[in-house]
Amino acid sequence: HTNLHISDVAFQASFTEAHQYNVFGSSTTQTDVLFVELSSGKVKMVKSLKEPLKPDEWPWNSKNRLIEGSGLFGQYLMTPSKESLFILDGRLNKLN
Repeated sequence: HTNLHISDVAFQASFTEAHQYNVFGSSTTQTDVLFVELSSGKVKMVKSLKEPLKPDEWPWNSKNRLIEGSGLFGQYLMTPSKESLFILDGRLNKLN
């Protein structure tokens, strides 16, 4: 259970276990990204991503803070904030 108010999620293949996945969830209102290692249930917060756009400032989609992976074998994810674009390192589970 989380009070993050999830805006979007991205799945990424695990770098430590074969045939396993991790999930990253961005928040509609907060500055953190949720990381969950699905095989173990381990949960971590990636902090300090600055304020997300307000929903009315992003009229093209109901998700005001998208999170997008860099492809099937990529280790990076990106997510916008009000004035920045953040690159997350999915292998290290932190800001790049």
